[in-house]
Amino acid sequence: MIRGNIHSTESFGSVDGPGIRYVIFLKGCAMRCKFCHNADTWDGRTSDRRSADELLDEAERYRNYWGSEGGITVSGGEPLLQMGFLLELFRKAKQRGISTVIDTAGQPFTRREPWLTSFRKLMD
Repeated sequence: MIRGNIHSTESFGSVDGPGIRYVIFLKGCAMRCKFCHNADTWDGRTSDRRSADELLDEAERYRNYWGSEGGITVSGGEPLLQMGFLLELFRKAKQRGISTVIDTAGQPFTRREPWLTSFRKLMD
């Protein structure tokens, strides 16, 4: 079981994708953008590690608020730095019928394999 390095969660996000979203903020980012909204997520040191199932179980407690448009959004930090965890989280979310959104600057993006294949799986 892969565990994500979690900064925090927000149960009622209204600006992080369509509808009402359960937002998962992952830790770690090396970009240091001057006007970053989440600079407190930059430090990638491990503190709160949770599994995809733990996060989805928590998120589903708020499902009644999502309506037909809502779901989960993964932000950060830079979520793509935790690709293995993202793949597991999104796969399990889709199995549960939960809409997924990723909020990324795309900093670690590459067309090299196997990274590109993993990225494409996120977009399925």
